[in-house]
Amino acid sequence: MRCRAAAQRWSFGGQQLRDRVDDNVAIEIHDSTLECIESDGDALVAVFSAYVHRSSGRPGIDAGTGWSQTFHLRFRRGRASGNVDMVPIELLGGHVDASNERFENVIPMPFNHVGPAMIELHGWNGIHIVLEGEGVEATLIGEARYIETFSASEDSTK
Repeated sequence: MRCRAAAQRWSFGGQQLRDRVDDNVAIEIHDSTLECIESDGDALVAVFSAYVHRSSGRPGIDAGTGWSQTFHLRFRRGRASGNVDMVPIELLGGHVDASNERFENVIPMPFNHVGPAMIELHGWNGIHIVLEGEGVEATLIGEARYIETFSASEDSTK
């Protein structure tokens, strides 16, 4: 565990954000690929080639870096519906619902939720997949590969 001095902090999806580059991480659904959906007992594991935002501020909003990394979403007592037979699919967008919170096109990391959870994914040509379960755990797997540096969005005051 690393210790550091207190600094300005933001909140993003309940995740307390820190002031060090690469400490704040979010998965962007758009620009990611759903590679496969696997069963593991009563769990459902969605495997993604994910676009990962890293920033000292709010990932995907404030300046930072973009990376590619394998990402797993494990749904307890999971089930899938929609165009599952079309996997793998390049994703255009989607959202995660967990309790009373919705994350549009981003998944803050770390992300672990106990209780009903769902991700709705949209691909090209009307492809639509819904994964849901009684809880969800997100894990980044392996080494990240650097893609790019990005500047703050036009309105970074949101």
